[in-house]
Amino acid sequence: MNLAKTTIKTPLVPIEFLLPENPAESIACQIFIKREDLNHSEISGNKWHKLKHNLIRAKQLNCNQLLTFGGAFSNHIAATAAAGKEMAMPSIGIIRGDELANAPQKWSPTLLAAHKNGMRFEFVSRQTYRRREQPDYQQSLLAKYPNSYLIPEGGSNELALLGFKELMTDINQQCPDWTHLYCAVGTGATLAGIIRYANAGLDKPRARQIFGIAVLKQATYLLAPIHHWLSCSLPNMDKTSEQNDELVHWQLLTQYHGGGYGKQSDVDAQQQLAFEKQHNIPLDPVYTAKVIKAVQQEFAQNRIPPKSKVIILHSGGLQGRNPDINLKL
Repeated sequence: MNLAKTTIKTPLVPIEFLLPENPAESIACQIFIKREDLNHSEISGNKWHKLKHNLIRAKQLNCNQLLTFGGAFSNHIAATAAAGKEMAMPSIGIIRGDELANAPQKWSPTLLAAHKNGMRFEFVSRQTYRRREQPDYQQSLLAKYPNSYLIPEGGSNELALLGFKELMTDINQQCPDWTHLYCAVGTGATLAGIIRYANAGLDKPRARQIFGIAVLKQATYLLAPIHHWLSCSLPNMDKTSEQNDELVHWQLLTQYHGGGYGKQSDVDAQQQLAFEKQHNIPLDPVYTAKVIKAVQQEFAQNRIPPKSKVIILHSGGLQGRNPDINLKL
């Protein structure tokens, strides 16, 4: 696979929200979902964009394996293992939870899939895992696994941002006059990449409103890395694609976490199922389902003006979907 030349376009699908008191159609809004869950069978959604330039860099440096971090249900772990297999590069996952080391019967479907794709695991304690961003710990891992290319947890770094130029160029070709975009936020890199490339591919920048939906509690700490990624220099940066601060406005919304990371109430699960039945679009409960609910509530609270063109980013992650949910469809 030649990643540098690989461009994947996905559909922008119109959807309807059935809001009892204020249906979107009554205020002449158009709503679309960007189906990034369709961009790759295993390296799907935002993971494709975040990994692409990291993988290109790994090849440029002649690294012979990938080294990264994640939990037992990490979309990033699953995607990195699949990418490593596709590029014929072995992968190593530093996995939170040393209790899993000698208990493969307790491995999640995510870990089983990653292992099937060739990823080797090093299970570490939660205390050790908290050191994942410390340079001395990273250097010790690189000494243990020489000639590895280290990718941060979630694939979130400066190179990850570059991948969103392709996404935003595609969106701007499909709907150049969109006004609002909503995406899930776990680390903040996807949101930052979207903001930086909000007007990519356009001759004339347009006004944009971009909202990140935090999927975990007490997420205001994410503002620091987001601001860093918005101001840092990027390799091969096309200056014409940088955000125009006067036109591109963004906000991190922290009230729609639904109880915390990976949490979903029975009511929210039923609402997810209702959406899926109506639109025949599968959602993951950790990320995109929370964005759908957030946009519904934003409409219900009259926070989206009439005649807006709203885009919801489907960021993939369907590998983390509970297989039992299909029984309810």
